[in-house]
Amino acid sequence: MDTTPSAAPIATPAVREQVVATLQVRFAEDHLSIAEFERRVAAAYQARTLAELDALITDLAPAVAVTDAATVPSHGRIVTVLSNNERGGAMSVPRHLEIVSVLGNIALDLRDAIFGDSMTEIDISAVFGNVELTLPVGMRIESHGNAFLGSFDDHSAHASGYPADSTRTIRITGQAVFGSVEIGAAESANSSLMSRGRETLGGTPRRLT
Repeated sequence: MDTTPSAAPIATPAVREQVVATLQVRFAEDHLSIAEFERRVAAAYQARTLAELDALITDLAPAVAVTDAATVPSHGRIVTVLSNNERGGAMSVPRHLEIVSVLGNIALDLRDAIFGDSMTEIDISAVFGNVELTLPVGMRIESHGNAFLGSFDDHSAHASGYPADSTRTIRITGQAVFGSVEIGAAESANSSLMSRGRETLGGTPRRLT
């Protein structure tokens, strides 16, 4: 009988980015000093196992468990009718996300969001409404939206200087009918702070989110 102990769970890039996103949120909430934030970000990119990553956030309140990107929801829906809906920060993006705006406005900032591996599909419907979608730079983005007496504009391709993530893709479909859809890409608000931690590793890790 083989009594060799099983290897510790490996820290995948997606889990690593989730921990970094959690550290960003805790830093913004003054749970960490800038020096401690930078130390933990650098340690996150050096970690080899899930246990090492978990140790970087278990003392932060509220406690956040480390989960793999494979655990993101399979489906989700955001609907706004005659109202305004704005969301941002660290969140998990379902593998299939529906966004519906009818005579309303939706502003969704996914720069610091957690995406699953491989494909994330986002279907947008704007009917006499508006949808503004901000995506993280460095991910491959496919846009196939249509417009009828409206606009469906994708400006994410103009975010130059960042290599596309070859393992994760965001595919956007949908339509704008008498409405507008604006898609863009931007860096995280804390990216300049994170870059200092990355420099200690001599490389540029993949962004989220």
